[in-house]
Amino acid sequence: MKEEMKKVEALLAQAWSLRYESPAEMLRIARLALLSANGLAPESHGAAPLADVQSRAWAIYGNACRVASDLDEAQEALDRAAGLLAQGTGDAMIRAQLYEFQASLEADRGNYDTALTALEAAYAIYQEQGDQHMVGRTLISMGFHSSNAGRIRDALRLTRQGLDKVDEARDPGLVLSALHNQLWFFLESGKPREARTMLRLHRDRLATGEAQRLDLLWLDGRIKAALRDAEGALEDLEAAEHGFAATGRQAKAASVKLDQAAVHLLLGDSARALALVCACEEELMRADVSKNILMALAFLRQTLAEREVSAQYVLRLANVVRRDQRDA
Repeated sequence: MKEEMKKVEALLAQAWSLRYESPAEMLRIARLALLSANGLAPESHGAAPLADVQSRAWAIYGNACRVASDLDEAQEALDRAAGLLAQGTGDAMIRAQLYEFQASLEADRGNYDTALTALEAAYAIYQEQGDQHMVGRTLISMGFHSSNAGRIRDALRLTRQGLDKVDEARDPGLVLSALHNQLWFFLESGKPREARTMLRLHRDRLATGEAQRLDLLWLDGRIKAALRDAEGALEDLEAAEHGFAATGRQAKAASVKLDQAAVHLLLGDSARALALVCACEEELMRADVSKNILMALAFLRQTLAEREVSAQYVLRLANVVRRDQRDA
């Protein structure tokens, strides 16, 4: 019977490892793990240890549902996980992971303050358990959700603190993601020179593939725009837009048009800026973006057609559009 428990643990580990690479396969493996866990007999494994395993299985399945955008099923699964957790051994690490999953679900619903509250609970558990890597990872997650809530300085502070604590050997992808976030946080908090310096230090390790290279080219353009290098900014932004379009990332290509519009406003070319905003709006209407984003773009288009709009206003909206796509 021990082998059956090991099989469930192996499936759960496999599902978790697929969370970035293949959400669809993650969901399939998580469902298999859940079915296997629910088929275990309590008399063979003990009621409390079995409840722990089943709680983890429901939690990971719920997180997989969230990644697959089935938020209602995700909440039902996390509720089942919480109920089973109460019947288990009281494992604090399972409870902390469940808080993390609930935080991610709340963030997907746009409830960023609720997500941060859940992460604070996970943070307290990891602190109590003395797992500094998990403390750091939770701080990085808190930074990410703080940025979604528009609290960029908090996001920068929390990400820095998290990076100081995480063990890169345990999760190198986490560190790269946090560094990439930190670059944008520097830029959004009005520190383009710090962003430029950091990008020069970490470009080689961050450019792990074509998608990452294009993201950094986009960031380069935004940094140059912030430093009033309009020609250099347009060169990078146009190259990033074409690269995104060529690789099938149409929504990102559309978003970069919004950044270009801001640069053209800096150059005094409001007609070109308006054309780019219209093109961005048309393309994002075909993509999976929130209604709030489309309403904001429509308002910008109408306002720009009637009077002058500052480049900073357009850049702030560009940041919101980029974060909306990042969440998706």
